[in-house]
Amino acid sequence: MPSERELCDTYGVSRMTVRLAIAELERDGRIQKIQGKGTYVQQEPIEQDMNNVYSFSKEMNRQGMVSSTKVMAKVVLPADEKMASKLGIKTDDSIIFLERLRYSGNKAIIVEKTWFAYDRFSFLMDCDLTKGLYKTLEEDYDIKIDEADEVLQATTLNQRECSLLDCPADQYGILVSRLAYSKGQPVSYSIIVSYGSTLEFKVHLKDQ
Repeated sequence: MPSERELCDTYGVSRMTVRLAIAELERDGRIQKIQGKGTYVQQEPIEQDMNNVYSFSKEMNRQGMVSSTKVMAKVVLPADEKMASKLGIKTDDSIIFLERLRYSGNKAIIVEKTWFAYDRFSFLMDCDLTKGLYKTLEEDYDIKIDEADEVLQATTLNQRECSLLDCPADQYGILVSRLAYSKGQPVSYSIIVSYGSTLEFKVHLKDQ
């Protein structure tokens, strides 16, 4: 965005009026102020329909947006007690940890961490996962994610997340934890983090 002085000159208003307008736009999530860089217009939020199992890639395509993925980490680790419980395995069994950075256009908007039981999904270590995780599982291995349990909560992004998403320190955000199933069996556990204005979740409620 132009500087405050440029906005004052362009629209013939006072510096106070411009600052109040900018503050309101920032509060509504329409712009983002980055210290030392300037003020930037935020893109429209990605709408996620939570009435059905969704994938980031499919939602982006449905809304006419260009998405891409960068794999940041793909390693085999021993499962701790929490992850073993989530995936239905034993503590210290091998698991795959996958960290991906999801992009809208050329802007990173989501950090996604996912865990799999190694015994069932060892083939993922040799897969190109930039085309979409669920898409790879379904099209290449006939594993369709047909159920998921999700929990949404407000969060504050940590230093690494802010760095990956190129946003100010201590930025507020949304954290989604998801346990995905196929035919009643747990497939993966994911933690998805984005800064506050990136995702917009929609749920249809109906009185029974």
